[in-house]
Amino acid sequence: LKSTMDFAMQKNIVDALNEEESWDKGLVKMYEGLANDFAYASPKDIMAFLDNHDKSRVYTEFDGDLTKTKMALSYLLMMPRIPQIYYGTEILMDDFDNPGDHGLIRTDFPGGWEGDAINAFTGEGLSDAQKETQSFLKKILNYRKTSDAIHNGKTVHFAPQDGVYVLVRMTENEAIVHIINKNEEPLELDLERFEELELKGKTLKNIIFDETLIWNTTLKLNQKGSVILTTKTN
Repeated sequence: LKSTMDFAMQKNIVDALNEEESWDKGLVKMYEGLANDFAYASPKDIMAFLDNHDKSRVYTEFDGDLTKTKMALSYLLMMPRIPQIYYGTEILMDDFDNPGDHGLIRTDFPGGWEGDAINAFTGEGLSDAQKETQSFLKKILNYRKTSDAIHNGKTVHFAPQDGVYVLVRMTENEAIVHIINKNEEPLELDLERFEELELKGKTLKNIIFDETLIWNTTLKLNQKGSVILTTKTN
């Protein structure tokens, strides 16, 4: 079975996170990219990706911005698509020296080759940012393995507002909420807007930090980045 590749979504994600917010730029591109899913017979069978052997590495496309890279990766793994992650993206491999150069894009993965000073399998020689990305992805991917909401849930999302875009995947037994926040300053997110999710009063767990919170009237977003919350708290 040949999966269709979602090239349009790849560009939407990069633009959405790189552009300044305005009515037709920024997060609205992600939102509209997904809002047009009715045009596909089966969106969840389309393969989405951020980079591959023919495209500049996504860390390069984000100009070495770790937060944007993590936001893009978490969105890729939450939306109704088959995600493809190119090797080395989890350790921020890049093609800065000559963007778009196929030799650089296809550099050997560090670790296991003679003379490698860096080993991404053991963590030897990796920077803090590389280790952080590895750990971030590991948590999302391990969660995703058993999440029926991500695999088969319905998709509910809300038009971006004030630099925040909320995407939710839901089944009867689980709601998983993905919040992308582009604000540099702390923000109180008004949760009344998401009333239809029927989450009020429920306990949700942050899958990256294992902290729990009660979904009430507002949610404090302390820093730029993505927040992933689930109603499966055990």
